Amino acid sequence: MYYFTSMQLYINPNIRILTIYRRLLTKWHNDDLKVSFWRLYWNSKPGARIIYKNKTFALTPEKIVLVPPNTGISQRLDHGAPPQFYAHFFADAPYDRLSSGIYVFKAGTEMLATLKSLPVSEDSIDDLGRTMGVLGLIHSLLARIPDTELKSARISSRMAENMSFIEAHVQKPLSNKEIAGHLGMSVNAMLRRYRRELGISPQEYLRQKRVEKACALLHDPQRSIKQIAEETGFCDRYHFSRTFKAFQDLTPFQYRRHFAPG
Repeated sequence: MYYFTSMQLYINPNIRILTIYRRLLTKWHNDDLKVSFWRLYWNSKPGARIIYKNKTFALTPEKIVLVPPNTGISQRLDHGAPPQFYAHFFADAPYDRLSSGIYVFKAGTEMLATLKSLPVSEDSIDDLGRTMGVLGLIHSLLARIPDTELKSARISSRMAENMSFIEAHVQKPLSNKEIAGHLGMSVNAMLRRYRRELGISPQEYLRQKRVEKACALLHDPQRSIKQIAEETGFCDRYHFSRTFKAFQDLTPFQYRRHFAPG
């Protein structure tokens, strides 16, 4: 998200946490698991690893691992039952457009203090203070990503404002004419700008933001999949499920069972 003043543009990427969880890892075997949100992993004991493009990244107490959106990784548990902390989150531009890869950071003293303060249980961590601590940790880690990798993902302030407009209206059937009108452009000029800066059409971006909101809502067990489809602008459950699977490689039901248990 971008904030504007009369003199300067400030980049303030919105971080939306989907899950903060701590568990004893007793089973962890997935192949080429690709999702549209960021994943953060920290294990307080060795015994597990992730694999990306035939390269292995061991999860150890001195390392925190970040996996960007749409990065396919395999997950393995080799021995023991190491305590694992993980967080799933969305991050706005420019962090939503980084190339696939793995970021490994040395866990500093303050980071370790935050991580070690989290309870070891199978329950989601819902304490506000701890949640804010994890949010600060995420900001700190994202700030360590080299600026050279962020430059290619940056967008113009005008485009950023239009993207925020779309995100605020995901429940509505926005037409290209309405999106172009907000930009003050013709439809054709707007389409060219989206292709040039984002590499996708505005309607594809709208679908992406609808699915992101749906991911967050699927963590609420009180909402039915039909309700979530309605709240995210889909005409029916079938259309919602088809679009969701195109982005997540899982149906909404499968996503809820895998990433939002309970």
